[in-house]
Amino acid sequence: MPANANVNSPPPDWTTPAGRALERLAAAIERTGLVLGEPLIVFGSAPLQIFLDPAFLSADVDVTVTGHLKELQALVEETGMGKGRAPFYIEIVPRYVFRPGPDWGVRARRLELHGVELVFPAPLDLLVAKLHRLDEKYLRAFELVRQKTGQPGEEELLQELRQCHEKFTPRPSGAKSDFHRNVERLWPRLFGRELDAGRSILQPVLDALRQAGESEDYLTVLRSLGAVDDDKH
Repeated sequence: MPANANVNSPPPDWTTPAGRALERLAAAIERTGLVLGEPLIVFGSAPLQIFLDPAFLSADVDVTVTGHLKELQALVEETGMGKGRAPFYIEIVPRYVFRPGPDWGVRARRLELHGVELVFPAPLDLLVAKLHRLDEKYLRAFELVRQKTGQPGEEELLQELRQCHEKFTPRPSGAKSDFHRNVERLWPRLFGRELDAGRSILQPVLDALRQAGESEDYLTVLRSLGAVDDDKH
């Protein structure tokens, strides 16, 4: 599978727990006549289960949509699919909970189920979003995608993380952000070597922006991320 190949090139398996939950939700939306106006975004581990490996289990299906969150949550509760009411539940969350890189929409796949449009981000984007909180389950997700697709390669992931350079903004104390620490924690497990994210991810971004004539104020902000060796410049 080439780099940036769509997760969703295999057909969806609607018989998986995540697939069945989405079918119930879409059927309920169709039955009640709820008009969402925008597609539902399905993220977390559910797309990996539906498209890559039915055995990759999670307790829930994460779904978001712009607007109509209260109506959608009420529908989930009415149909018995909410947290604490179903072994495999649907969690309706605000759009900002899903935090992939900026180009995720280009790679996403759209499908229609019971007249409801669903958007499934590609594996690369699902994985990047998991770097905000990298527990063991999320590490296994990286390994699963690599096993099933051969992606992301090291250079592909570096390039994507450079697109996400603002996620490396340190805490007010000056400590590395969770995203920054998790990237450096991931690298030995996935690629067998240590990574200095400042030099390998942030420094190239700073160099490119400087060459493009970016404002000094913005470059100063990037320097605060540890992206630059001032002696070099």
